[in-house]
Amino acid sequence: MYKVSEVKDKDVVLKIYVDEDSESPRNWDNLGTMVCWHSRYNLGDPHNYRDPDDFWFYLAEEISGSTYRTEQMTPRQREEYVRKNAIILPLYLYDHSGLTMRTYPFSCPWDSMQVGWIYVTKAKVREEYGVKRVTKKVRERVIAVLEAEVETYSQWLEGDVYGFVLEDTQGNHIDSCWGFYGTDWMENGMADHILEEYRYLLEKVA
Repeated sequence: MYKVSEVKDKDVVLKIYVDEDSESPRNWDNLGTMVCWHSRYNLGDPHNYRDPDDFWFYLAEEISGSTYRTEQMTPRQREEYVRKNAIILPLYLYDHSGLTMRTYPFSCPWDSMQVGWIYVTKAKVREEYGVKRVTKKVRERVIAVLEAEVETYSQWLEGDVYGFVLEDTQGNHIDSCWGFYGTDWMENGMADHILEEYRYLLEKVA
């Protein structure tokens, strides 16, 4: 295990490690569906779409509930129809000494490209949020959730996932927990899982 930091205080030692066995956040109960294509990496959620045109066709068919209606649309009309009936964000991948993903382009065109989309249908939004209409306010909330899902997934791609081990000075185990995404120790959930009397040690982590 790769140790990121170690803090000693009196009779206790806090060690933070990279979580090398972390679970992909795409296995969680996510709001969005992440569809990607890449020649070397298996990214996002599992799917059987051959290419983007295939994706737009079947998503339009799913939303409309009609194969015939979907077949009468041009490829551009299908995409426009989906965008009217779903909240969808592009996914960009930066591939240089590691992988990073986000919903807007990177400044370096040589090592980055759009690899797909993350989306949620408005029908699902209405169901999940218990609303009859997807207002601007609801849409903004959903976009924030989708962006957060991409950020967490990117942290996993980057190996930016950690765990802590709490021991006494003799090396005896006191507490441990794994699966914390990002290096904000007070906000990534680590502070909520460490024993309260030792929480102050996180504030001393470099």
